[in-house]
Amino acid sequence: MSRPMTPQQILNADLGVIARWIRLGFAWWGRELADLVPPALRRSPRGARRLARMEADGAIRIWRAGAPEAAPASGRRPGGPVDLLLPPGAALVHDLDLPRLSPPDLRRLVALNVDRYTPFAAEQVYVDIQPLDRPAEGPRQRVRLGVIARERCRALLAQASAAGLKVERIGVGGGVDGLDLRFDFMRAIRDEDGGGPVDRRRAYLWAACGALAAANLGLLVARDIDDVGQLQRLVDAQQPAVGLATKLRKDVEAERAARLALLTKRSAHEPLRILDAVTRALPSGQWVQRLEWNGRAVRLVGFKQPGFDLTAALRGPALAEARSLLSDMPTKTATGQEPFDVMADAAVPRAARRAR
Repeated sequence: MSRPMTPQQILNADLGVIARWIRLGFAWWGRELADLVPPALRRSPRGARRLARMEADGAIRIWRAGAPEAAPASGRRPGGPVDLLLPPGAALVHDLDLPRLSPPDLRRLVALNVDRYTPFAAEQVYVDIQPLDRPAEGPRQRVRLGVIARERCRALLAQASAAGLKVERIGVGGGVDGLDLRFDFMRAIRDEDGGGPVDRRRAYLWAACGALAAANLGLLVARDIDDVGQLQRLVDAQQPAVGLATKLRKDVEAERAARLALLTKRSAHEPLRILDAVTRALPSGQWVQRLEWNGRAVRLVGFKQPGFDLTAALRGPALAEARSLLSDMPTKTATGQEPFDVMADAAVPRAARRAR
C-alpha cells in the first residue's frame, strides 16, 4: 500500500509521473461512471463474449456461448478480446462481513486492509470483491474477496498474450461448468500500469462525455452572448430617455444652485435684517441721525449717552467688525451727550456659510 504523497513530492514530480497520475485519475473516473450503469447495460448486446479457460496443465481453450470454439487454422493465433478464466485454485477466496458501501468504496476499503483480511501484504497480491447479498437496507453486507499472487497473475497474463489473446478481464472460473467469471483482477493490473489500454467502447464513452461537456459549455456561452445582446439592445432603446432625464437633472441642479445663491445673497445683504440688528443694539436714550447702508457695511451717525460702548453693542450675529470713525476724545454737547460715527460690516448668516 502506497503512502500519501507530500506537497513537496508533488511539486518535484516530473512530467512522466504527472502523466501517470492523470491516466490514473481518468481510469478512476471511468470506473465510477461504469458503476453507475445498470448491470444489464454494462455489456454490449453483440455476440457472446469469448472465454479463454486455462487448464491446470497450462493449456488454453477458447469457449463461446458455453461451447468450445473451433481451433484456428494452422499458423494462426486465436486473436481477439477474451476473458481469461483461471482454475478455481489459482486464487484465495474468502467471505467477509463489511459495511454497506458502494463497490468503488468497498474496493478501496479492502485494498487498504489487505494485510488484515489475508496473510499477504498489499504489494504481493491483486484483490477484487463480489457482493453476495442483494442490495437492501442495513449497515452490513456480505462480500466475497478474491486474492491472487501478483507474480503468478502476471505470468499467466503473459502466457495468454503470447498465445495471441487480448485479455480484457481475468478471474477464476465458477459455476457448474466452470465458465462463470468470478472477480476481475485486470482492474487492479490496469490501475498499476496507469490505466492500461482503452477499448473502443470506452473511447467512445469518453468522446461522448467530452462532446456533451463541450456542447453544454457552448450552449451556456451562446446563452450568455444572447443575454448580453438583449441587455445592450435594451440599453440602446432607453438611451434617449436617459439622455433627456440626465439633461433635466442638470437643469434642475443648476436652477437649485442659482436659487440658493440668490437666497444666500439676499439673507446676507437684507437691509431689514441690518435695521433690526441696529434697533436691538441701541437701547433707549441713543439717537441715530443718519443711517447709511451700501449692501456690505452700515454707517451710523448720531448721539449716545456718556459711557455707552456702541461698538461693543453692535457686535452680534448680524454685524461684525464694528469700529468708530471719530477721534478718541469726542466733544460733548450742552446736554451731556456724546456724538458717534460708527461703521460695521454685515456678517454672513450661519445658514449661508453652510451652503457655501
